[in-house]
Amino acid sequence: MVELVSSDHRDVRNTAFIAAWRERIALPAGLDSFTISERAAGPPGQDINIRLSGDDAMALRQAADSLRQSLASLPGILDTQDDMPWGREQLIYRVNPWGEALGLTTAELGRQLRTAFDGQVVQVHQAGADEIEVRVQLPREQRERIATLTSLAVQLPDGRQVGLEQVMELSYRQGFEALRHADGRLAVEVTAELDTTVSSADRVREALLAGVLPNLARDHHLEYSFEGRAADQRETLADMRTGLLVGLGLMYAVLTWVFASWSLPLIVMAIIPFSLIGALLGHWLLGIDLTILSLFGLFGLSGIVVNNAIILVSFYRLQRDRGLGIDEALNEAVVQRVRAVLLTSLTTIGGLLPLLFETSLQAQFLIPMAVSIAFGLGVSTLLVLLVIPALLSWLEHGLVRWAGRGEPASAS
Repeated sequence: MVELVSSDHRDVRNTAFIAAWRERIALPAGLDSFTISERAAGPPGQDINIRLSGDDAMALRQAADSLRQSLASLPGILDTQDDMPWGREQLIYRVNPWGEALGLTTAELGRQLRTAFDGQVVQVHQAGADEIEVRVQLPREQRERIATLTSLAVQLPDGRQVGLEQVMELSYRQGFEALRHADGRLAVEVTAELDTTVSSADRVREALLAGVLPNLARDHHLEYSFEGRAADQRETLADMRTGLLVGLGLMYAVLTWVFASWSLPLIVMAIIPFSLIGALLGHWLLGIDLTILSLFGLFGLSGIVVNNAIILVSFYRLQRDRGLGIDEALNEAVVQRVRAVLLTSLTTIGGLLPLLFETSLQAQFLIPMAVSIAFGLGVSTLLVLLVIPALLSWLEHGLVRWAGRGEPASAS
């Protein structure tokens, strides 16, 4: 473990330090895996996590190796690893044709081998408060020698005994340290660390989906899915979509109750899409990727930007109640309320400016949320003075034409 001085007192970031460290390391021969990892803020898990699921362990191993090579060739990938490492060498046995002709099956052969090396319980007796198992098995020195297989005898279904070598085919292969399952199928997870200054997790996933993963699924007959942070993000986005619909519905209900109108709340809420344009523009200007906290900022922004629209609509209705015409009431509302609208927005943006220009690493994950609110509110402030009066004019004049009589006292 290497501990660096506080991030506020050094210019070298962890990613640059680790990259320089890797360049100076000469890996010894025979090393299967070598990783350098750093503690990261935010949700647990790796930046990239792909799960491969199938029925053949060897095919999964080959697919995982191919995927790791493809990942390593992408820009920004620092390190790759998987959770299906090679293990000890294994002996693979099966009954040969001669053994099958004698009536022996591989399952029966395996049962006799297990009995010889693992033993079989033939008696359990009570000794005071303890139960003692009597197990019959080969002596320890024979169980620990592979040469025992050459002298072991197996029993045939008819009771005769033959040498194990006469009825068994034996092959060797390297096994796996562990076999993991997901949803009832064999699975391996390939993970990678990412330099976010070079690329993003979304770009890496798009590059993999463009060809690498579909080709692996076709060639090795497996399925793939993005897990870890990507799975958490999918769940969060699904919950946020539900929350968005609930929030907009409650907002419309409250505005309908306050204005006693079905149409005016739609005019007020029409400014929300324009504020989203400002938030996206702010991320683009500052070179910041959209994150989950950016979306949280958009949620808060939706509730803030309607305040300016409410100010205009409320003052417009007041002028209409005083007997002014539609155009005169709109002009009066914009002229009289422009100072209040600007003050409301500028004070909020001013309060967010220190966070926008904060250089401390502890505050970096909050900056996308501040960008969403500040830029979205700034752009919507300018548009609310143009869009809301235009929509109100279209609605009111449309109602007048629809009614076919004098101007109504208020929209309904």
